[in-house]
Amino acid sequence: MCAMRHMYEYGTTSDQLAWIKVSASYHAQYNTHALLQEVVSVKDVLDSPVIADPLHRLDCCVITDGGGALIVVNPDVANSLKRPKVKILGAASAVKHQMGGRVDLTYSAAALSGPRAFAEAGLKPADVKYVSIYDSFTITVLIELEDLGFCEKGRGGVLVSDGNLMSGVGTLPCNTDGGSLCNNHPANRGGITRTIEAVRQLRGEANPAVQVKNCDVALVQAIGGSLGTRHGSATLILEREG
Repeated sequence: MCAMRHMYEYGTTSDQLAWIKVSASYHAQYNTHALLQEVVSVKDVLDSPVIADPLHRLDCCVITDGGGALIVVNPDVANSLKRPKVKILGAASAVKHQMGGRVDLTYSAAALSGPRAFAEAGLKPADVKYVSIYDSFTITVLIELEDLGFCEKGRGGVLVSDGNLMSGVGTLPCNTDGGSLCNNHPANRGGITRTIEAVRQLRGEANPAVQVKNCDVALVQAIGGSLGTRHGSATLILEREG
C-alpha cells in the first residue's frame, strides 16, 4: 500500500524502485557472505514475479539465519585497541501509530527520529558520506531517505535512480554489504547488521571495491514493525575520530 500510494501521490515508478535492488546487488557481488551475489538489472527486477502489486520478488528482502554483535566501550578502552575509533554523535527513536486509520502511507517514523538525531549530532544530511538504510522492501529505502532529509518528499525516485546509491558511482552510497535485499535479513533484525557495515565504512575496513572515500560520517536507519501501519524507527549518526 505504501508503494502504491507513493506512486499515486508523486509519480514514483517501478523502474525507480528497481534501482535500489540493482545498487544492493552491485555491492553484494563483493560480499562472499551475501545470500544473493548475482548482479541484477532493472529489467531483471521488473521481470521477477509480482508478490504484492506493485512490488516484485526482487523488491523484497531475503530471509536468512544469522546475527550480529557490536561492542561499545569506554574511550580509554578504545584507545588501547589501536583501531580507528567510531563515536556516536546522535541517536533518536520514534513511533508511528495507526491513528485510527487516518494515516499518510507516504512517510515513516524516520521523519521524526531523523531530525532529532541530526539535531543532537549538530549535523545535516549533506554531511553524511554513507548511509545504512533498513531495506525490507525497496519502497522502505525510498521513503526513509526522503524522511531523513536527503531529498524532498516525493523526490526519492529521482534520488535512488541511475546508480546514485552505488559506492564509487553515486553521491549517496547505501548498504555496501548488499543490505537485506541481497546480503542477509536475520530473524527480521536488520538494524544491527546495518550498524556493523557503517562502522566498517568509517574505519576504512569495508571491502576495497565498495569502500567510500573519505568516509568520516555515516548514518544508520532502521525500522521495526509494519511500514504501512504502526512501527518504530531508530536513527543513529556515527563519526570516525581522528
